[in-house]
Amino acid sequence: MKTPFRFIAALAVAAAASLPVFGAPAPQVPPGPSYVITYLEFAPSQLPAATTALKTYRDASRREPGATTVDIYQEAGRPSHFVLREVWQDRPAYDRHAMAASTAQLKAGTRNILYGEPYVSVHIAYWMSPTKAGTANDTFVVTHVDVGGMNVPRLKELLDRLGPASANDAGLLRYEILDEVPDHPNHFRFFEQWTNEAAWAAHHKSAHARQFRDDATPILGTPYDQRLYRLVN
Repeated sequence: MKTPFRFIAALAVAAAASLPVFGAPAPQVPPGPSYVITYLEFAPSQLPAATTALKTYRDASRREPGATTVDIYQEAGRPSHFVLREVWQDRPAYDRHAMAASTAQLKAGTRNILYGEPYVSVHIAYWMSPTKAGTANDTFVVTHVDVGGMNVPRLKELLDRLGPASANDAGLLRYEILDEVPDHPNHFRFFEQWTNEAAWAAHHKSAHARQFRDDATPILGTPYDQRLYRLVN
């Protein structure tokens, strides 16, 4: 009869431990640029309206103080799926933008044509390759990787090898490893730019990329999510 009681007590202790501590300081936002990735899925029949709304948002956001990059990407094979990639001078600049008229207009203009709420994630740079000039016809890749908190050090060890090993791959123009700090420091996203899909495929089959996947898969919290995109002009 003691086992159920102990089990319930253990659950109660675990639940209490997961609650925020009253008066605990909020996580600190590191200085430096904020990298924002937003996933949006629209009703396929509303694709023209969605594209117009996204372009209006992009053009207005680019004129705001602190905006470094605001681009739209359309998923290969699923044209009603988009990603917004934004780089802001720092987190205060992004926070001001989040309250700006451009953001409110996008929300109002797409509310009835979206499948669910957009998913917005704000990151800091974890590792960045040198960048090279590209074109509008390049291949872009966005990858999501997350692990349980205890496995973050192990994942970082793997990322510390993957980034530098990929830097010299043929056709690479940009490789960014981003960490969703402070909200979800166990969530990482890669933003990659390649001269063409064949260059990305060669990297994807390389020994260092395959080794990363093999080593990371056992500690992943969710399935490895990798998608190809094209830039929307």
